[in-house]
Amino acid sequence: MDDGVVVRPWNGGDIDVVLAVADDPLIPLISSVPARADHDSALAFVARQNQRAVDGVGWAFAFSSAADEPAIGFVGVRWRDRDEGRASIGYWSGPAHRRRGLTTRAADLAATWSLAQPGLMRLEAYVEPWNTGSIRVAEGAGFEREGLMTSFAPVGGRRMDALLYARVT
Repeated sequence: MDDGVVVRPWNGGDIDVVLAVADDPLIPLISSVPARADHDSALAFVARQNQRAVDGVGWAFAFSSAADEPAIGFVGVRWRDRDEGRASIGYWSGPAHRRRGLTTRAADLAATWSLAQPGLMRLEAYVEPWNTGSIRVAEGAGFEREGLMTSFAPVGGRRMDALLYARVT
């Protein structure tokens, strides 16, 4: 916990935030949040998040303002090239919890913890150039902008640009 933010594993009591972002125009396109989620698909999302560490592909955390409160957002780290010590970070928060600095604190806590794990030397964030909230989170969490990657990845059926941010050990 730091500055009113707790980063912790997901649990079954956290599905409300998944349901809250399922209709977001971007989050289901760039994450594993199911579009138009229901109770069962939200629970499946929670289970997948906790499976990441078990499978060795990364870590996914819920964050909240207290350990015994439901999640208000997500921050996750996924290995991109483990042999090279490179991973990527992603984050989102429920609509009612945005613009309060909580996602920035959660991203900073998760990045600090992740970069202390053996073998991880570089953590990257890929941000849509128009997504000013996500840019503020990346910069506030200590990531430095390195450039624009044109036609970086398919999103919603078309190739999109992304800003590349990085934080290194």
